[in-house]
Amino acid sequence: MSETNKNQAGAAAAKTEKKKVKALQVVSAREGFRRGGHVFGHDAVVLKIEDLTKEQIKQIKDERLLAVSEVEVDAE
Repeated sequence: MSETNKNQAGAAAAKTEKKKVKALQVVSAREGFRRGGHVFGHDAVVLKIEDLTKEQIKQIKDERLLAVSEVEVDAE
């Protein structure tokens, strides 16, 4: 592969890589549980950190009835 083709391939790969952002993945012990302005249930809900206030993050993380994991998701 020529140097030009390698550079083009690298540029194409860089364009297809998606930016990742931090998020919270949240599951509730019971359906319809509300905390921090959001509703949770048995199915995981993913909330981007950038869309939450510090107070919402604290409320969600401090709630014993919620299982919270920090994850990374596509920025889209």
